[in-house]
Amino acid sequence: MIGDGAIERASDSCEPTEPRPVTATWKPAGPVVIEGVIVVRNNEGTVLTPPPTKVPGQVKFCGCGRSQTKPFCDGSHKR
Repeated sequence: MIGDGAIERASDSCEPTEPRPVTATWKPAGPVVIEGVIVVRNNEGTVLTPPPTKVPGQVKFCGCGRSQTKPFCDGSHKR
């Protein structure tokens, strides 16, 4: 997995490549947007599946506390 120190390998090359950074963007009165490969777990360690997004590889976490799908954003901040 990228981001945990592993090396990603290109399919046609055996040369290691740099891991891609994970980017977190906080949007005031909106979600925290994560772009990159991440694994989301709850307190018990169960992997949570994020809802589909318009942008592949993007996960949005609730930043306003109103979401019915916490920890993920459901757009409630818009209402």
